[in-house]
Amino acid sequence: MKILIIYESRYGNGKILAAGLQELLRNKSQDAEIFSVRNLKPSTLPWADIYVFSSPVRMFMLPLSMRSFLRRFKPVKEGAKYALMTTYMDPRVKALEFMEKLLQSKGMIKITDGFKVKVMDMKGPLEEGYRERLEKFTAELIKS
Repeated sequence: MKILIIYESRYGNGKILAAGLQELLRNKSQDAEIFSVRNLKPSTLPWADIYVFSSPVRMFMLPLSMRSFLRRFKPVKEGAKYALMTTYMDPRVKALEFMEKLLQSKGMIKITDGFKVKVMDMKGPLEEGYRERLEKFTAELIKS
């Protein structure tokens, strides 16, 4: 299965999460690639079985780079599957809901409830136990 992980990360927490997911997927013999939204144009994103979008939350909003990417992104085919991840400091975040609304307006299909990881401070570390939960999220992706 081909899985693309598209992430945004200012302080490295999102990159750690994306790289961890990629590693777990590859350990399960899945074809997984990661891309930073800063180095990628939405129009050049290749086809995949599943797209995973991962973004931190800043002041309860998605960073401009991720918002802009998602607004310009056009799925290669109708009904493309997606999953979402986010890192946050405040549990009242609405980032997943915002990303979901944008992607569903493009005819994409959500395959998981999403994955949230608390960041203990602006520059990390990620909350304890996130890796075990990431393994469960990985299994959900593969099952879909």
